[in-house]
This record gives sequence, C-alpha cells and structure tokens, in this order.
Amino acid sequence: DDALAEAYATAGPARCREALLEPLALPEETRYLALSASVLSTVADRYGMLRVGFSGALTAEDLAACGETGAVRGLSIREAQAFLSGLPGSIPPQRQAAARAAVWDAFFRQNLDLLPTTLPAALRAHSSVLLTDLSAQDLLLLEETLEFLANNAAPVSSDALPGEWDAATGCYTLTDASRAAMQSFFNVSPTAGQASSASEP
Repeated sequence: DDALAEAYATAGPARCREALLEPLALPEETRYLALSASVLSTVADRYGMLRVGFSGALTAEDLAACGETGAVRGLSIREAQAFLSGLPGSIPPQRQAAARAAVWDAFFRQNLDLLPTTLPAALRAHSSVLLTDLSAQDLLLLEETLEFLANNAAPVSSDALPGEWDAATGCYTLTDASRAAMQSFFNVSPTAGQASSASEP
C-alpha cells in the first residue's frame, strides 16, 4: 500500500488507479477499494476483538520467530496490526501478506452482519485518506452489496497475490502468475485485461 499511497499523494486517484490496474492487466471498469493498513485499522477498531490464527499463513519456523504457536486467539485490530508490522524481515512477503489476509478474513467473517451499515459510514468519515476516489454512488453500491452478502451469509475468502521475491535485494516483483491470479479473482480474461492497458509491463 506504500506505493499506492505515494501514487495517490503525487498524482491523485487517477494515477493510483492506474498504478493498481495497469500492472495487473485488469479492465478499467474493475471496482476496488484501496486503503492503507493504518486507515483500515482505524476503521475496523470499533468492531472489538477478533479470533485469529496464523498457522495457515506462516510456517512453524515463522511462528516460532514471532513467539507464536499458531493457536487461534483473540486480538484487537490494533494488536493484530502491531503483530503484522513486527513480522521479521526474514519472512517472505507472500507469507506476510497471507498473515494480513488471515486477519482481514477473520474481520469480515466475524463482522459480516454489521458491515452493510457501519463500513460505508466509516469510509465516508475517512474519505480524505482513502486510496480510492469513492463517489456517493460508489458508497451506496457498496452498502447494497454488503447487505446482499450479509443477508445471504456469503462465504468469505482471502488470498495473497503470488509474485517473485529476491531476498538479496528485498524486491518483490509481479509475474505472469500475479496477473493470472488477479484476472481469475475478478473473473476477467487475459485478453480483456490486456485490452484495457496499452502499456502492461
């Protein structure tokens, strides 16, 4: 989210959108919500404790390095964010991302019935620091979508974007697997994604 925050700060929401959609070869009409971890923590703080386990995201060695056993335990969103921020640099980015996904997976599963009314309101209250330029219509659509999902007890799933990590340089690079995963998630064909971007890297 640091790269998106920089793009948003320097050139506004259009550049932020371009920085997100273009490298992943997604169509221009793709809907997304991007916000920094700190803003997400502030928004989610009102929901109380989460029951979170990291055994599916981190290896036994990772957990031992963090002083964790992998058992499910109760965490406030700020405690979870502190844990995620303190993960050792020796843990590859994809597993760190999987640990973050485990927290937000728990958040959405455990608060799905509350989100239709409270999440859009929280996003409105923090609109000036989001990395997405949401219109009033976008927020109404989000509210309707969350209500539909909550009423139908929609399953929640989370995953980490695959990529290539160079431990020597500390660089994490998007690959064909990254783009394929995103296109599958958004249910778009590679040709549809490529058609929306004339300068895919």
